Amino acid sequence: MPSSENAQLLALAQRAAARAAAALVECRAAWRAIESEEGREVKLQADRHAEALIIETLRAETPYRILSEEIGWVDGSDGDVIWAVDPLDGSVNYAQGFPHWAVSIALVRAGLPVVGVVDCPELGETYTGIAGEGAWMNGAPIRVSDVTDPKRGILMTGIPARAATDPATMAAFTTSITRWRKVRMIGSAACALAYVGAGKADAYHETGGMLWDVAGGLAVVAGAGGVATMRGVDGDALDGRLDVVAYNGNAAPA
Repeated sequence: MPSSENAQLLALAQRAAARAAAALVECRAAWRAIESEEGREVKLQADRHAEALIIETLRAETPYRILSEEIGWVDGSDGDVIWAVDPLDGSVNYAQGFPHWAVSIALVRAGLPVVGVVDCPELGETYTGIAGEGAWMNGAPIRVSDVTDPKRGILMTGIPARAATDPATMAAFTTSITRWRKVRMIGSAACALAYVGAGKADAYHETGGMLWDVAGGLAVVAGAGGVATMRGVDGDALDGRLDVVAYNGNAAPA
């Protein structure tokens, strides 16, 4: 059974995610307009509106600082506990009508995602997890897969942000993915990590993501019995780029 405190925090995160997800579905026609583009990154009106709903919900019941994709840091109590929020992970998917997008919220304690929610409303799937205590999809327990050989496994990933300008990065990426039976890129780190937690895929590896992209999914993987790690690429700052590895405990990405 989850600890009382973690269960309460998970319930709060679920409410916040569900509120944002419902609004994103209902208001898609009005919110899908592009506000800015930088390289391959796209920001929609939807990101900002969903973020405001989540922050309002979390701030009403907890004092913790919030690190969110659009607004950055929101002040709160000092300490090693923060919320990491991605109000819309998979913005291009959302704008194009591709169903793999999610609202991702995590409680991060001492730099580790402890409680996480990945709400995928168009898939009808909500993944939740508490590191070391359990993970669920729509309330039913989930576990990582038992695949041991990458040649029998599925790797979830994305093309590294530096790959377009750094041939060495692309070469290393190409080499790593050849170890796997299948490789999938779905445009949402949160959804991809949730799939590892649910045993639909066996591993995840991506370099260049941010804490808000992956924290919710990492908590799901850790709750489902998997291994979830992140290492700072630009140092150890919580708001820096990360190298993220998650897997079922047996078939590890290289």
